[in-house]
Amino acid sequence: MNYDYPEIATQSALGGRWYDTEHGSYPSITTILGTTAPPDKVASLQNWRNSLGHSKADAVSKKATDHGTNVHLLAERYLKKEKVDAPINGQPVPYLDMAAFNALKLKLDKIDEIWGQEVALYSTSLCVAGRCDLVGKYKGVPVIVDFKTASRVKGKKDIHDYELQIYFYATAHNEMFGTNIDQGIILMVAETGFPQEFKVVFTQLLRDELEARVKAYWAKILSSVSPA
Repeated sequence: MNYDYPEIATQSALGGRWYDTEHGSYPSITTILGTTAPPDKVASLQNWRNSLGHSKADAVSKKATDHGTNVHLLAERYLKKEKVDAPINGQPVPYLDMAAFNALKLKLDKIDEIWGQEVALYSTSLCVAGRCDLVGKYKGVPVIVDFKTASRVKGKKDIHDYELQIYFYATAHNEMFGTNIDQGIILMVAETGFPQEFKVVFTQLLRDELEARVKAYWAKILSSVSPA
């Protein structure tokens, strides 16, 4: 399938990322989910930062972010049939990044069709935008595919925000292109090298929760910019 995916500029504003769509500026799905994270998740993260100390926590977070970015890049190269082990920013691919990619490759080989990679999408019904990793077919089924890295093997209860994120991408794609994508696949690899596959079947419950998170986001934004 060939879809005319738009190029959409982004900007930083109000503490997050915004996409300048033809319908106006929309906040990114990652900004919304991050801003409206459940209190227990926020508290857990803060406790972790306090236990390590802020400088060390920042260093660990940056290392994890760089690892995730590199593994995404290697997966993208592989699916585009480019040279996977080409240098990254002029440096050899770090061993742990390549090891994680090699584990993830077991799952990447199940992608049958690629409609788009790293494509910008937006939903006019939700007034939200974002950029998804891949749209296509996985084991013959139309899906949104999202690549994730993690410090440890995770369970279903650990990935709920990822489910909301991937549901958003499908909603946006269906609105923009008249598709009927009703499920997604989260492909995750832990630092131990163990690849995981989570199938997400979209439900009205996910829609309701996503709408509630969007509403909560706007409530926070409006309260932060309203005069005292």
